[in-house]
Amino acid sequence: MAHILVAGLGDLGRPLAQGWLAAGHQVSGIRRGQDGPAGVDIYSQDLTSDPLQLPPDQIDLLYIIMTPGSRDEAGYRAAYLQAPARLLDALARQQPLPPVIFVSSTAVYGDHGGDPDEHTEPKPDAFNGRILLAAEQEISLRTLATAVRFSGIYGPGRERLLKQAENIRAGAAAPVPQWTNRIHSIDCVGILQRVGDGWLSGDMQLPVVVGTDAEPALNVSVLNWISEQTGEPLNLFEPDIVPGKRIRSRFISEGQYRLVYPDYRQGYAAMLNS
Repeated sequence: MAHILVAGLGDLGRPLAQGWLAAGHQVSGIRRGQDGPAGVDIYSQDLTSDPLQLPPDQIDLLYIIMTPGSRDEAGYRAAYLQAPARLLDALARQQPLPPVIFVSSTAVYGDHGGDPDEHTEPKPDAFNGRILLAAEQEISLRTLATAVRFSGIYGPGRERLLKQAENIRAGAAAPVPQWTNRIHSIDCVGILQRVGDGWLSGDMQLPVVVGTDAEPALNVSVLNWISEQTGEPLNLFEPDIVPGKRIRSRFISEGQYRLVYPDYRQGYAAMLNS
């Protein structure tokens, strides 16, 4: 039985913690609120400001799954640089640092187009990508680590495109066509657990894993498909040449993880039918 600490019990951290509990492991969690999955030892605190309290038992694997309090540069710095640094400092005073799995984003690739994957050099051109890349680098200098770069996450509670289709039907402007990339939250949790399994088994894991489904798609194509399923087609124009990047995951294509929802149609169909 391993002891796993999940820092961040949101819509990814909560089911991840539950999965590890179901597998028979000891799980502790850090979050701002008091509530958490039954069986998880909760340490309620704000990692950016509160005096830190950590489990007394040795931690074998640490997940860092942060959510910024605000979507500006200050919010990102607090969530992705300040909070992990304070957590690792506190944990290092108790024990040798365990492997860390850090949830990052494909924003580190910037908006340069192409077909980036795990072997592509990151070139962030906005503050969010720059800060996430800096966080990846800081953590990797301190301990064994895997940065999991997810593309656009959708699923229960993350229904932006469903709402956007409704808004366009109500008269809102359609978006400019571009390539987009996404992954269902169920597959995010699956990838995080698969990488964790590797670290706990003693195998050296990849420093970077990309989490994205098997079908990059035009944003307007996805909106058209969603609207067709609801019986109110939008018929947005789908041009042949558009900007944007088509992200690929070598981790998935090489068989390290099998997607539950390989493309957006399957994922959104499950949401629409739930």
